[in-house]
Amino acid sequence: MSEYDESLQDIGLIDSSERFQGILNIPMSINSTLCGGILDMKSNYAKTALMASNEMVFDDERLVHGGFIIGAGEWAAHVAVNTQYSVTISTKANLYAPARVGDLIEFEAHAYFEESKKREIKVVGTIKGVKVFEGTYQIVVLEEHIFKIQQKKKSDDNDE
Repeated sequence: MSEYDESLQDIGLIDSSERFQGILNIPMSINSTLCGGILDMKSNYAKTALMASNEMVFDDERLVHGGFIIGAGEWAAHVAVNTQYSVTISTKANLYAPARVGDLIEFEAHAYFEESKKREIKVVGTIKGVKVFEGTYQIVVLEEHIFKIQQKKKSDDNDE
């Protein structure tokens, strides 16, 4: 196990999906080293964390590319929605401070409009208690995978 993996294990990010087995409905094919691991979750809420790594470097000063932070925020949003089939349709994100390799970025996501297929999720990311990220994600909850829906529509269009 690498030093990076050991540090993730120390904060509970290795195999976090096993801790939430039975209540986790979302697919777990995502790379948690690039999007973060789950620390806590309950209905319409998720707390995740991302350890900034060398794979995220933007420059020689070890600045982390903001896209990784926005992506980790999106992952937190999907965990808060916690449904098998969903797709992000909109993101509004603000980066307030830079992150560097070695920073632990914690995300808290709160999902709203549970009765609707179109959900809004507010996500805040912090490093050592300082807000570095804030985003609003709109996620559509689907009955089946988006690619299957698109394929059916394509087949229906061809039949006409």
